[in-house]
Amino acid sequence: MHADNNTTVNPEPEAVARQAIPADEIENLARQIGEKLGEKTGKPMRQITQMIEICGPAFVEKILADTEAAEAAGGILTHDKKRRRTKGGVFFFLAKGEMDPDSLARVFPNFGKHGDGSIMPPGIDWAERLSHMEALREAPGRINNLTVNLIGRPGALHIEGSSVMTVIEQQDVKAPPYPKGVPPFDTVEDVTRYYVFMGLRHWRKVEKPLENEDDMLVIEGSAIYDEQLGGITVLSTGVSTKVLESQKRQQGKKSAGQAVKGPTGGKSGGLARMITEPPDLTGLPEESADKLRQLFSAAEKLRQKIDSTEDKGQNSGLAMTRRLLEQTEKQIATLVKQYNL
Repeated sequence: MHADNNTTVNPEPEAVARQAIPADEIENLARQIGEKLGEKTGKPMRQITQMIEICGPAFVEKILADTEAAEAAGGILTHDKKRRRTKGGVFFFLAKGEMDPDSLARVFPNFGKHGDGSIMPPGIDWAERLSHMEALREAPGRINNLTVNLIGRPGALHIEGSSVMTVIEQQDVKAPPYPKGVPPFDTVEDVTRYYVFMGLRHWRKVEKPLENEDDMLVIEGSAIYDEQLGGITVLSTGVSTKVLESQKRQQGKKSAGQAVKGPTGGKSGGLARMITEPPDLTGLPEESADKLRQLFSAAEKLRQKIDSTEDKGQNSGLAMTRRLLEQTEKQIATLVKQYNL
């Protein structure tokens, strides 16, 4: 890496740096730099510590001096030129510009890349999201309905009357490949607690299956932030397990095709949803036959997407995918009934 005066600044190898500087001194130096930058906890402090360990204290102190100079000169604007970076943002911006590729990849593994590995266009800096959101908070939108899909293992239980309570923690969250425009972030190591409330009747259905430690609890419900508990409260509307859900899908596939016609040969209302393969389309108008083929193909892709999302333990977009599948299956049912297939 090169400093502004064209002299080479070589970061100390990690092993040498750790031998030369005791861990408590690294921690103290990181804390001092963090205080000067206005950073005290979380990912910024971990990154400052890593920079000291990998690049050495001399490099980090130089970047801090350059930061002070840049701030005294009026600061550095963000990519969109709409506002001035925070002091911590200036520090990390300058550090990224002078670190060698290997050190950069170790301290900022997502720098310059989106979740799918493509080069990320100028956009939101995850570390600077707070100031944007604080401004947007002055003109918020409104939620009509919010649901969550929580998959995991339950903790200890408290059963009282017809209610069941448990606490489930989310740790070491890693950024999935979000769509372009959504900023990537490094692993989030802070704990988020979910305070789950279930009906006893729902719990009794999953209690036995969850004796299998490889099975996972699946909860759908409403989510609210509970300030007194300091976490997210989930009010369950549906409770199942991964194994039970898989069994339902398998049963649905076995029933596919058998539900197209009723016992008298007529169409059985509401059963077309279970059809997973197109029936015989001979004799249908070509436009309608093509439409059905497209709908069946779309439905199968949506089912695969749901299965893949659930298998990965994710819930981002799951509710929307299920709604799309339901709408697609309704269109199939309408056409199947129309042509008495």
